[in-house]
Amino acid sequence: MTLRTKVWILAASAAFSFGCASPERSLTSEQPGSKGRLMLIGGGLDSDNRPVYERFLELARAPGEANVLIATAASGNQDESGTDKVETLHAYDASVKVQIIRRETDTATTVAAIDAASAMFFTGGDQKRITDRYRTKDQPTPEWEAMRRLLLRGGVIAGASAGDAMMGSIMFFTGRSAQALGIPRKDPDPDDDRENRPVPQIGPGMYFLPWALTDSHFWERDRIGRLVAALELTKARDVGPISIGIGIGEDACVEVDLATGEFVGTSVSESLLVDADTLVRDGASRRTVIGRVIKQGDRVIPMSWVKRNNDGPARPAGDARPVPVVEPGQNRQLASWQLFTSASQKGSGPVVLQLEGWRVVAWPDGKGNAVFDVEVEK
Repeated sequence: MTLRTKVWILAASAAFSFGCASPERSLTSEQPGSKGRLMLIGGGLDSDNRPVYERFLELARAPGEANVLIATAASGNQDESGTDKVETLHAYDASVKVQIIRRETDTATTVAAIDAASAMFFTGGDQKRITDRYRTKDQPTPEWEAMRRLLLRGGVIAGASAGDAMMGSIMFFTGRSAQALGIPRKDPDPDDDRENRPVPQIGPGMYFLPWALTDSHFWERDRIGRLVAALELTKARDVGPISIGIGIGEDACVEVDLATGEFVGTSVSESLLVDADTLVRDGASRRTVIGRVIKQGDRVIPMSWVKRNNDGPARPAGDARPVPVVEPGQNRQLASWQLFTSASQKGSGPVVLQLEGWRVVAWPDGKGNAVFDVEVEK
């Protein structure tokens, strides 16, 4: 093991509270087989999101009769979350078999339910409740092994909000973009010292998508800053580096084919694929990152996409056109989406979104991507 690896492991253990018996173990855990499919859903999933629910049920039926399992471990009110999801699925298919497992469901019952399932759906809430229950202390459990078997036999695991955030080998616990970029909070939370720390709040996830970092509520909460900061950290690892991130918007879904590594835009709402391999650190700022908006019907293999990227064209001279922000409302929530959508178009000049203590400047690379800088104000 190199010195850099040792330093990263120790720093991650101390700064990000991985909570593992062995920090090194969290970087080298066994990974699920490359079969099955994942559905990454950014949260705020409306019951009338027909493309997402119909695709989930289609994948659930692929092996034969659909047998859907709802996992409510992340949710505060598990009964409400589970009932809502069952009723929504029955609105699309009244005959589909749906079962619920909760945090309190014992291991034997949980494993049997997963082994009988063709599809699982993780509801939202707190993603750490999922890992605490099913990958305790970052170690495989019988329940996690059963989920692995579900994927290996071609099943699907979907997750919304917290269920999306937990998909990778590394996941976000909490935290705002400004703090992840090193900007101390002006309004520290006296009850949550971890969220006050000016670093990315990350730790071990569920290892379903071990080569990418997933984020939820992406556009609406301006999470591009924390995704870039976390990718900068995780791509520096000598053991299993991660330089690919996928930020999923609310009511948005990206399907992942684990056999091919292909991402497919499934929803009308859109998401952002991020390549931090080209990132250059400039003081507190991060420059020349690549982003690609994932639209409905888009098909992208991230590993191949990354190989085609380079540093991209230099940032055009002159002032960047600001993205107008109207507080409060939907315009504010989707300003990040407007930035990357505009900056992905050929012929567009640089575009800037000003946020509190930091900003994003983006411009087109001519290949349908946006090159962008995340700048921290001095």
